[in-house]
Amino acid sequence: MIELILSVGLAFIMLSLGLSLKPEDFTRAFRQPRALLAGALAQVIVLPIVAFILLRLFGLNGQLAVGVMILSCCPGGITSNVMTRLSRGDVALSISFTALASLFTAISLPLILGVTAPLFMPNQALEISILPLSLKVFSIATVPVLIGVWLKQKAPQFCGRVEPTASRLANLLFLLIVVGTLTSQWNVFTSNLSVIGPTLLSLNLLMLTIGLALGALLQLPTAQTTTLSIEAGFQNGTIGIVVGSLLGPALTQGELNSFSLPSAVYGVLMTVTILPFILWRRGLQSNNPATSEAN
Repeated sequence: MIELILSVGLAFIMLSLGLSLKPEDFTRAFRQPRALLAGALAQVIVLPIVAFILLRLFGLNGQLAVGVMILSCCPGGITSNVMTRLSRGDVALSISFTALASLFTAISLPLILGVTAPLFMPNQALEISILPLSLKVFSIATVPVLIGVWLKQKAPQFCGRVEPTASRLANLLFLLIVVGTLTSQWNVFTSNLSVIGPTLLSLNLLMLTIGLALGALLQLPTAQTTTLSIEAGFQNGTIGIVVGSLLGPALTQGELNSFSLPSAVYGVLMTVTILPFILWRRGLQSNNPATSEAN
């Protein structure tokens, strides 16, 4: 039952994202090649590599390690768009990143898991069929986005009225899923926090920093650098929780498996770290009004 609730919840979150998008959002980033290159490099390539290296450094293996790799393949989602706006970043660019990543995840996530899972679980049988998993991820994370975009094209006035409410509900639903996950597995969470907490916190802080460094290296405007950092360091934990539930045994008594736990823990940690980041970037934009982007 909980698997169904999680899948429906994720589908609604991604549908609400689609309601905020237009077809040109998928192509806007291509008109900003430096920002697109940096975003693709940070989110699709650097993030999984950094996660893999940290797991090796901290000596984390098994299902929790695979759960961290699942998280590293997830896009930012609608929450990253909200955080970008609060940080006075380039919201249009954030939406473009999210739109493209939501399409690419269905391919990249199963492929990366297919390579890394055997390394972290050499003595455990975990059959990852890339095509079936890709279809599942596509159906719950990508199809709802495409439906939302289609609805936006067919009924723009209606979608314009419901999109703000849907967006708020999606953010609330994301929070409820994370809190509900941790509440249902509080004992597991507290007993594993010392094990996965340092890895996840390091991953979050490193990716925020790498995003800033890439933006500076490519001489992107301040607002775009802020966006790049958030997209690199702020992952959609709901996708990670749902995908983790697809890999493990059937869920019982409202409990999630160890594949999903890292995404839930990360959802809490990144909320804590993003608050001072938002204040810092808002102050930076206020001190450099000429670099601000129209949002």
